[in-house]
Amino acid sequence: MVNSQPVRVLYMEDDGGAARLFQKKLERLGYVIDLACNGEEGLAMYNAGGYDLIAVDQRMPIFDGIEVIRDLAERGPLPPTIMITGAGDEKVAVEAMKLGAGDYIVKDIDGGYLELLPAVIEQLLQRQRLIRERQQALEALERRNRNLALLNEVGQALTAIFNLEEVLEQTVQTATDIFDAEASSIWLRDEARETWLLCQAIFSTVEHHPQSGQPLQVGQGLVGWVVQNDQNAMVGEEALDAGRYPELAAYLDLNVTSLLAVPLRVRDAVIGALEVANKKDGGFNDDDQVLLETLAASAAIAIDNARLVEALRQNATDLQARNEELDAFSHMVAHDLKNPLSLTIGYAQFLKKRHGSTLDADGYKCVDQIEQSGVKMSNIIDELLRLAKIRNTEVQTEPLDMGDIAAMAELRLTNMIEEYGAEIDWPDSWARALGHDAWIEEVWVNYLSNALKYGGSPPRIELGWTGLGDGMVRFWVRDNGHGLTKEEQAKLFTPFTRLSQVRVQGHGLGLSIVRRIVEKLGGEVGVESEVGRGSIFSFTLPLVDQ
Repeated sequence: MVNSQPVRVLYMEDDGGAARLFQKKLERLGYVIDLACNGEEGLAMYNAGGYDLIAVDQRMPIFDGIEVIRDLAERGPLPPTIMITGAGDEKVAVEAMKLGAGDYIVKDIDGGYLELLPAVIEQLLQRQRLIRERQQALEALERRNRNLALLNEVGQALTAIFNLEEVLEQTVQTATDIFDAEASSIWLRDEARETWLLCQAIFSTVEHHPQSGQPLQVGQGLVGWVVQNDQNAMVGEEALDAGRYPELAAYLDLNVTSLLAVPLRVRDAVIGALEVANKKDGGFNDDDQVLLETLAASAAIAIDNARLVEALRQNATDLQARNEELDAFSHMVAHDLKNPLSLTIGYAQFLKKRHGSTLDADGYKCVDQIEQSGVKMSNIIDELLRLAKIRNTEVQTEPLDMGDIAAMAELRLTNMIEEYGAEIDWPDSWARALGHDAWIEEVWVNYLSNALKYGGSPPRIELGWTGLGDGMVRFWVRDNGHGLTKEEQAKLFTPFTRLSQVRVQGHGLGLSIVRRIVEKLGGEVGVESEVGRGSIFSFTLPLVDQ
């Protein structure tokens, strides 16, 4: 028999002589034997607790063996139990086995049954140990599966959190819960000083929750060593002291007796460490390292994502501030430029009107060019302001009378139409679309003016629309111009882009304005063109439900 502690046996037997023989026999083998002279006394002694095995004689006063076993069985699973019967009581033994007894021995007159007892007892105890070990293994497996399921759940939850503080708090609390530990902490590299770590978050089950911010140099303490060497590490109470492990100060009043730390890795770089302190049911083991590594992998990704999101938010905030500054600057510049331009244009017009007859041809041409250039520059400034205004303005869409809007655009271009001798074909009717009338008028003005400037000689322009069948309608302007190459088409609708064609003098702002307007209204712009066959410029808008 191999046992670290003596096995305590309770023997219920009314025959004092047989009981003492039983006691002496087993005590010589190292067992501790307590005797009860009847079933009632035996149950009382059992209730006091502490027995590893019970042997029960069938024939006893007050409560016989079956009654004792039945009483114990009603309380729950029986301890290792041996039923001792007389000859011919095999049916009683079978009944005892059905109630949960582990084995039985038939008592003979000469006491030979006592020779069998040690082997039977050892067999029962071995069976009990195997059952207990199997149960412990099952419980460990269930606990591991629960932890893995929890880690999977936590990993998914962490990936959905984009706030760094929330990620850190969730991670340390989960680490503490999984290991039934007293505390957990996350240490991250100090962005200002790469050789230093900062304790960013701690969760503790003690009354006083520690605060983050404790500094630690890389290589210092357990977490510092883990970060420096990119390896797991754990240490027990015998090796823990504040001088060697300065991170213990971060846990304040907690008496740290064991630590486990693993690195936090992002794209092959160690950004910090995750540490757990004081596992309540014993020291940390290799299985714990695997679990903590799994949590650390999810936490590191979540930390990196949260940092990226924060950086994007900061960039967006900075960009918005710069855009606001640029808008203010553009309005200021526009105001400062328009004033001298107005004077320049006014003086040029005055010279042409009052002194045009005294100027020679070259002089008159120069003054006229000054006026035209000033007007052109003023238009460019207006387009820049319009572009900025559209970006920052939100409008409520409404059903449009496209015929009236296109007619207003044509009216604005009357002089240009007459100058180029253009012909414009209109559809008999227009589809009703959703939009903003003032903005859509600008779209038609841009498309029509481009068709006039870059169309044939004379320009032949056709306006129309096409239903797309997906709740959108496409409006278009077809010209008879020279057409555009694929490369030239790719450069359209982009601010400040010049085409290589000699006749194209625009700065690209008009089409950029068109694109911004249409996209703000939920549509798209487009162009179809072939060199020698003209171009079709289009835009789409949501169709009004009929």
